Amino acid sequence: METDKKQLKHFAKIVSKGGETVKDQHEPVQAQPLEVRVYGDNFDRALRAFKTIVQKERILSTYKEKQSYEKPSVRRRRKKAEARRKAFETEHKDKNYKATDARH
Repeated sequence: METDKKQLKHFAKIVSKGGETVKDQHEPVQAQPLEVRVYGDNFDRALRAFKTIVQKERILSTYKEKQSYEKPSVRRRRKKAEARRKAFETEHKDKNYKATDARH
């Protein structure tokens, strides 16, 4: 019984960080299903659409990141780079939209 309680405490570990409680990272997450419809036997187009969705959602890169331990310093560096990338994409998306809008 004593070892069972210790194991339960280990698995139900909650870490307090900055006033908020964060559950252990090893708990499963319910993902939203991806759906791509195939119209007129055009499987290649549906596959291309699926790959685009997976790339935009960064599913594979997230999966690969979780395959090995990531040091906290490396995680912070990656998060900063990711934030810069997102800011760059949104900035350029707005510029491209304005440029195409001005042509019409």
